[in-house]
Amino acid sequence: MNLGALKQRIKQTAARTVWAYGREQLVKRLRGCGVAPGSTLIVHSSWLPFSGFQGKPADAVRAFKEAVGPEGLLVMTSMPYHNMSSAQWLATGKPMNVARSPSMMGIISEVFRRSENVRRSLSLTHPLLAWGRDAEAFIADHEKAERPFGAGSPFERLLARDALILGFDAPFSTFTYTHFVEDQLAATLPFDLYEPALKAGVVIDRTGQSITCAVKVLSAQANRLRREPRLVAHLEQSGVLHRGKVGNTRLTWIRAADLSREAARFVAGGRHFFDSPADAPRQP
Repeated sequence: MNLGALKQRIKQTAARTVWAYGREQLVKRLRGCGVAPGSTLIVHSSWLPFSGFQGKPADAVRAFKEAVGPEGLLVMTSMPYHNMSSAQWLATGKPMNVARSPSMMGIISEVFRRSENVRRSLSLTHPLLAWGRDAEAFIADHEKAERPFGAGSPFERLLARDALILGFDAPFSTFTYTHFVEDQLAATLPFDLYEPALKAGVVIDRTGQSITCAVKVLSAQANRLRREPRLVAHLEQSGVLHRGKVGNTRLTWIRAADLSREAARFVAGGRHFFDSPADAPRQP
């Protein structure tokens, strides 16, 4: 047996033994992260082979639902595209079908999308899934928001609801709420956060009706000049970004309010998590 195969065998054994955990242990660990019955929790997730979780993606979804309870709210992202920008997605001309477009945000998100009583917002580019109390009100009118994670969007409601943002084997870079923070700090940037022209597309609602919407997309310059590790370092130094494990699953979590407040404080201190165009290295 070669070294690579031996490492795989060791990981498989560890995932069944020392790393093994189930639904009850996951709920208990979520309690330790600050998720109580009645909480609002937004989960970003990956499904990795040696996490130690003894169950299927549907069992993980049940654990997240159990953690917030029917009086709480469980939220996940469900963008219908992957490895491309929202501008590139809109350029394909494909509609976002709220009932049929699969979530490309990982298998847990897709299983959640298909589970009972889950609602999906009608955003062209950043649809959210919601389950629990007030799920319908939480996702309402997302299609009317020209800035999909701006004022009036469900992302703003995450702040109002004191949501906990959780990465389940998913890094901070997957936390879409950060774009809401960027939107709130857009006036501090020496360039436009969004492309100047609205981009149009079609959303198909639950009744099969086509709705033409128009949204702003993040500018190519913003995507090129973003330096998120600076913000992450500040959040860690401030003690509001937390990391831990359950089994061999890496957890990352932060309160939406803490992320918003500390990002604003970072920028107010004369720093930024975007480069200035004048300071950015020239492209070859």
